[in-house]
Amino acid sequence: MKKTKQLLTMVFAILIIMTAETQGRAETNDRLSLQKNMSFISYTPRSFSVINAKVQPATIKGIRDDLKLLRAHFDSIITYSCNNGLEHVPEIAEKLKYKSLIIGIWDPKSETEILNAVRLARSHPRLIAAISVGNEGIFAKKYTASDVEQTVLRLRKELPSVPLTTSEPFFLYLTPEYFRFFSTMDILLPIIHPMFEKWFNPADPVNAAAFVVNVSDKLQSRYQKPLIVKETGLPSGPVSKGFTRENQKAFWKEMLKQFIPSEKMALSFFEAFDAPWKPAVTKGNFPGFDYSQEEFWGFFTPDGKSKPVVDALRPGIQ
Repeated sequence: MKKTKQLLTMVFAILIIMTAETQGRAETNDRLSLQKNMSFISYTPRSFSVINAKVQPATIKGIRDDLKLLRAHFDSIITYSCNNGLEHVPEIAEKLKYKSLIIGIWDPKSETEILNAVRLARSHPRLIAAISVGNEGIFAKKYTASDVEQTVLRLRKELPSVPLTTSEPFFLYLTPEYFRFFSTMDILLPIIHPMFEKWFNPADPVNAAAFVVNVSDKLQSRYQKPLIVKETGLPSGPVSKGFTRENQKAFWKEMLKQFIPSEKMALSFFEAFDAPWKPAVTKGNFPGFDYSQEEFWGFFTPDGKSKPVVDALRPGIQ
């Protein structure tokens, strides 16, 4: 009789665990299946900067002004950090009726960012669709895949229904060394920039857009996971390198023609605002290259004026 009770207790406990896991997976699928109907933009606040290795945190007012401006064109956001002011983004975004938010952790080893991410995900469960642990840090050798895995495992225990991922250049996803690593993620958030390919021509948006679509298809086919292209695009300068506002608009117009959102794949516009401070920081992370174009990726200038590329966006954001 005692053994029977013990067995029933064990079975009951297993059923509870299985039910919780099934519910968690269902919630995860629900969160991710919504992304095809969202209009995402990758966002760094205008009030944030890094100059001479000194961080200027984003301000609440600055974030509010940014998100009010962006809301007319976008209903969802991808951030890069949960620190230095960006921890205020979810609360402001929720008040402005944004539909979805993927929050980033810039440094997977940052206790502050990890704790902030957990707090934010619990405080805004309907808004925060996923957490991205790291951004190009494996490629830049700022941290390792193991560092990301450890944080992902920790977050899975604390936030079992929140999809978790990381973000790296697309070619790492196609490198056998990292197949297992990316397979453990709930969603793919790759960076696909055609402008770094040898054949790239800034005046040829058709081939550039086709490249992004083809790479996205290849990644989704390999991993069989929902995919959102976190970064792609064309900067609007410097003109001396063939980067113009007209070419930027042409690229995105072509992207919206070729890239059809689905439950499997979606696209985030990159990025919200020009950032004059970025070339120096990017050059520091990837020495030996000319990164003068890094300040010109924005759909809006630093003073909030729209570029022609905004006219290429799909209408009807609610």
